Amino acid sequence: MAVFARTFIGNFAVKEAKLIALREGLEFAVRLNFQLVAAEVDSLSIVQDLESDFTFPPLTELLHDVSTLIHTLCRAPCQYIPRKGKCVAHELASVSFALSNSFWTNCISIFLSPHIRRDLSQ
Repeated sequence: MAVFARTFIGNFAVKEAKLIALREGLEFAVRLNFQLVAAEVDSLSIVQDLESDFTFPPLTELLHDVSTLIHTLCRAPCQYIPRKGKCVAHELASVSFALSNSFWTNCISIFLSPHIRRDLSQ
């Protein structure tokens, strides 16, 4: 298990921000030499875009990067998970400015424990 938080400065559309977060998380997994079962997102349109032919400029490059990483790291395609099933990710996003460029491996921060329990019970 590993947790990663990084802050990006700029103005991003929601879908673009979610794709950037997904790409960064997958690149983090590559750096740690992880093999993943699947990548999960709370955007059905991103899952559908990843299954398409990437004809959505200006997101084409991001979609291609994410697709390549998923095929390299994951045993299954990207999966849609409703937001209520991604409590840990949303908690990290809400505190990302305080945790910018932080990561933990092989341990769970106490502030994440209730969110992990909620995700596992979904």
